[in-house]
Amino acid sequence: MRLILCISFCLLTNLALAEEKVSSFGQYQGYSTAQYDGLESHSTLVEMPDGTKIALDWFIPLGGPKIGKYPVILEYTPYRRATIHPETGEISDQSTATFPKFFASHGYIIAKADMRGTGASSGWLLDFMPEIWKDGKDLVDWIAAQPWCNGNVGMMGGSYLGWSQTATASLNPEALKCIVPTVIPLDGYTGEVYPGGIYLQGFLNTWSEWMLPVQRAYYLPDMGVLPTKPAIDEDGDGLLHDEIPLDQNGNGTFLDDGYPPKYADGEKREHIYFNCIQEHTKNYDYAKWAIHTHFIDSKAPLGYTMFDLAPNAHVKGLSENGLPIYNVGGWHDGFTRGTFELWSTLRSSNPSKLIMFPGYHGVLAGPYYDVVGTTKKEATRVFLNEHLRFFDKHLKGVDNSIEDDAPIQIFVMNGEGWRGEEEWPLARAVQKDYYFTEDNSISCKRPRKGSDDYTVDFTHNSSYGDNGGNRWMGIAGNEPNAPTVRTEKDKKCLSYTSPGMDANIEVTGHPIVTLYASADQPDGDFFVYLEDVSPQGEVILVSEGMLRAGFAALQDNDLIIRNFDIDVTPDLPWHGYEKAMYRPEIFAEEDVVEMVIDLLPTSWVFKKGHSIRVSIAGADFPTFQLHPQLSKTNDPAAPDNIAPTYTIHRSKKKASRITLPIVPG
Repeated sequence: MRLILCISFCLLTNLALAEEKVSSFGQYQGYSTAQYDGLESHSTLVEMPDGTKIALDWFIPLGGPKIGKYPVILEYTPYRRATIHPETGEISDQSTATFPKFFASHGYIIAKADMRGTGASSGWLLDFMPEIWKDGKDLVDWIAAQPWCNGNVGMMGGSYLGWSQTATASLNPEALKCIVPTVIPLDGYTGEVYPGGIYLQGFLNTWSEWMLPVQRAYYLPDMGVLPTKPAIDEDGDGLLHDEIPLDQNGNGTFLDDGYPPKYADGEKREHIYFNCIQEHTKNYDYAKWAIHTHFIDSKAPLGYTMFDLAPNAHVKGLSENGLPIYNVGGWHDGFTRGTFELWSTLRSSNPSKLIMFPGYHGVLAGPYYDVVGTTKKEATRVFLNEHLRFFDKHLKGVDNSIEDDAPIQIFVMNGEGWRGEEEWPLARAVQKDYYFTEDNSISCKRPRKGSDDYTVDFTHNSSYGDNGGNRWMGIAGNEPNAPTVRTEKDKKCLSYTSPGMDANIEVTGHPIVTLYASADQPDGDFFVYLEDVSPQGEVILVSEGMLRAGFAALQDNDLIIRNFDIDVTPDLPWHGYEKAMYRPEIFAEEDVVEMVIDLLPTSWVFKKGHSIRVSIAGADFPTFQLHPQLSKTNDPAAPDNIAPTYTIHRSKKKASRITLPIVPG
């Protein structure tokens, strides 16, 4: 009898535990369980209205309740939906990836598609062109019509895959119920091409050099490049790697070996895979055309401008359809401003949420997790739980009350960790001015009179770790593999440092630097760094911003979105970046130029005893191109370079300073 009672008690206890429901930020149990332990893999080519064929994989959950129709989570990518080893046939796709398997185990079909001109799809590509938006809508419509879909589709993914979500959603496909765009800007010009009006050559060159072999299905094992997985098994033998033509001359590509291509098994084919890849040779190289878009209204190929190609072109459609959006960002990403702008601008029209991790472009990547008081494992748990809660709510109709959470969740670095907020910027934050004063100091008191000269060092380089990474190179997947220590780098800068803090100070929001500067050359570039200096003298980067002086004049930030009457919020400094707004002789025309530079938003606690430092440089090479007026060959060591001398003014009327959003303790 005692044994029976014990068993009954244990069963009741386990049942009670199983029924316990918890749904709050980062915590989720009892609403959704992992009931599936396998996947059934499918691939096809989905034909678009213009005849282009889009390669699509989808994976149906196995080993659990058979419900017939499932909600679908789609990723829409230019980076190959799957790869295959051309010799062994080993496939790497969604069925082998941790995150997709997590969602599939909870009863979601996972789907991934190659954009036109990429992967195993046919067609050609101009990055971000409207045809990609239309394909996304048609793809969602096709998925919703399949017998295995319950009519509800969500999208997820980061960077380009985040852009593809807002692009697709802006056309309002009926079955698309929610999106989770991760690490995307609002405008592409300052986000990834010309931040502050300065060409981001490091990212664009690295990205384009990698994309060419990826888009053309090269096999370069020494570079880690594998061909994309074919979507069609033409000979029906159950193998896919034999659909890849032979590389007869061994140079990594089968495209230059003549037609018809040859195959290892000698079987005849219609050459579906080869013909699709061949069309990719018509793609436009992003770096080759982006470098010439000197202004936000410069013409790209096919007559587009950056107003037409970036997420700012999607906002109108998104605001009209009211789609739920969960914005995901990283404090050390290059697109952090855009994460907040998208959330804030669409908050009134779309059920919008935002979460900000202490990571880079790969929000779960980077050394800051160890520095600021959390772990990658913990961040991953939060990341997955929040995605699952959001998808359960909008794709399965689970009443998990996610909408009752604070709309913003930020990780306060060096502080309390995760914290919910109702607004952005924080109304309770006090905008406090810290002035640059004599002896390279920072003071709360406005200076009386003075100035400091700084001769630009073109060799200044804001990359970190032995891989040369930083937030901007992180957009190309090259996050630094070490903390961003600037102790030595600041020796090539003009720096201003405060005394040690009497108490902890939390800075949460958008730091704004106001510089009053003159120069002995007509124009120049300004890179500004907000830093934390320890009592031992170690300097670590907190945030940064940059501006080409010729763009100093402030413009209405609603101009970020053209041709639509949309209030872009928050109201941050915006310099227009249109050709008509640029003054290439600005320092020759004005004795002193006022420049207002917003640094990327942050949430950082300066600990007691630590100091606040602002450092100013005139170059960041090789991440950014040197100013063409000052370095004709873009070489920091070129003998004909003209290194300008900047004068930073710190008088009562021209008080250079940083304004920090201080959150009261």
